[in-house]
Amino acid sequence: MAGLHSSVIRYKNNAIAAILNDPEIVAALEPETDSIEDLIERNVFPYFRVPRTDTETLTYITVCIDLPEEYHPQNLMRDLILKICIIVHQDEMHTDFGATRLDYIAAQLDDIFLDNPEYGYGRLRLLSSIESSLDQFHRYREIMYVTNESQVKC
Repeated sequence: MAGLHSSVIRYKNNAIAAILNDPEIVAALEPETDSIEDLIERNVFPYFRVPRTDTETLTYITVCIDLPEEYHPQNLMRDLILKICIIVHQDEMHTDFGATRLDYIAAQLDDIFLDNPEYGYGRLRLLSSIESSLDQFHRYREIMYVTNESQVKC
């Protein structure tokens, strides 16, 4: 595979691996398993996942890659956005970490991704971090990091 969307796949997989290799984030997910691989598509998703019911109390991290700009052949670069959503049931917000589960995981994600040079060309920089309600029971924070990506095949 070559081209922009193969980069999307690679960057998503790399981001998920980095998240699952962070012991603080894994602990904050409160896994019911000792296997890190079991957290994929249970707590950590390569797409935006909405909890099925109001009683679903797992904490989720979703990873998406956006290429928001229109393709222009004369441009060598375009924006690449790493979008990470943390979704937490309101009953699971309290932690012993000195912060809400949402804010604690967001701070850990910043430690991994802010200024990280492994995505695109240049270093990831924070574009936005927005907290809101997904529904009556779930809170989320959407964090977007931006860098540049080549839009030509090398």
